[in-house]
Amino acid sequence: MLRVLPSRAQESLANFLGSLFVRFYPGSMKLMLSNLKRAFRDEYSDSELREIAERSIQNLVKSMFEFLRFPVYDEKDLERMVSIEGTEHLAAALKAGKGAVVISSHYGNWELLAWKLAVCGYPLTAVGREQDDGVINDMIVKLRTSKGTKHIPRGVPMFQHITELLAANQCVGLVSDQNAGTRGIFVDFFGSKVSAFKGPGLFAVRCGCPVIPLFIVREGYEKHHAVIFPEVVIKKTGDAGKDIAAYCQGYTSAIEEFVRRHPDHWFWIHKRWKTRPPGEEEEEPGGTNNGVISNREIDE
Repeated sequence: MLRVLPSRAQESLANFLGSLFVRFYPGSMKLMLSNLKRAFRDEYSDSELREIAERSIQNLVKSMFEFLRFPVYDEKDLERMVSIEGTEHLAAALKAGKGAVVISSHYGNWELLAWKLAVCGYPLTAVGREQDDGVINDMIVKLRTSKGTKHIPRGVPMFQHITELLAANQCVGLVSDQNAGTRGIFVDFFGSKVSAFKGPGLFAVRCGCPVIPLFIVREGYEKHHAVIFPEVVIKKTGDAGKDIAAYCQGYTSAIEEFVRRHPDHWFWIHKRWKTRPPGEEEEEPGGTNNGVISNREIDE
């Protein structure tokens, strides 16, 4: 159906389905509003927070539609759909010959972002958790790899494989914005502590590779602008644990910056604040993890 519907109709359908979701899944809406209130406190009114939550679901559905249309898009479509700035930061980072860990989040259409990087000469190897449904998982991997993004499935020795990719001066893509549980490292996010994945900082310290945050901003349906940040710079202490924590704080701060700019781009249906530091009561179990590109597997 998406192959024959005009773009304007696809956008209208995405908005309609997103609005239906927030009305028929009140529990998810409650979680989103709770997260939004925790992040922004009194910066927005309750009605504004509800609008942000609804738009975030609508944007997610639009991204799903665009991803499902990968078979009919070509590079001319991509050129029309996605502009990009900051490629010089990635080029400079790779000059050291140690590869790069590129960090994004469940923000905007991250699948289009990966394809754009591949066309610009920076193909990613994405670390991804498999979906529980094998048919859906195979479809996602097929669509993703059809546009130049490589995929590391569960079961592959993660640390060794990624280390080899970095040694070959390749880019490894990690979406690192979700709760890392008790094995994560606590960093500041919207004024509160959250558990972040150690993987990006671990590779930066052990392999000497740069950590590059990047994001993609929706400007309309099939219209986006990608932004590549300069590499995360820390004051190295020689203490591996402290340096890993500093890298993790650096990429988390970059994520917060972009979420603040466009809060309706982020995936709020997740208990980001679930795991609490020692001495604080953990939030009740729940939340989701769609596992599109995650680094839980390498957090050892």
